[in-house]
Amino acid sequence: GECSAFKEQFMECLRHSGYESAACRQRAMAYLECRMDRRVQLMANEPLEKLGFKDLISEKSEEKPEK
Repeated sequence: GECSAFKEQFMECLRHSGYESAACRQRAMAYLECRMDRRVQLMANEPLEKLGFKDLISEKSEEKPEK
């Protein structure tokens, strides 16, 4: 149940988007990150780039202000 909030946000997004998964990729990525980060290893750690989120990773790093 540690990641259930992320799962619910993803499922809610799917319902609101007419089950268009492409519209919910940010939430899908957050859910997978949660599963990989938990100590009980709910999912094996894999680079998000290998899971199809390379474009979202680069967008995330571009949004961060440089110091």
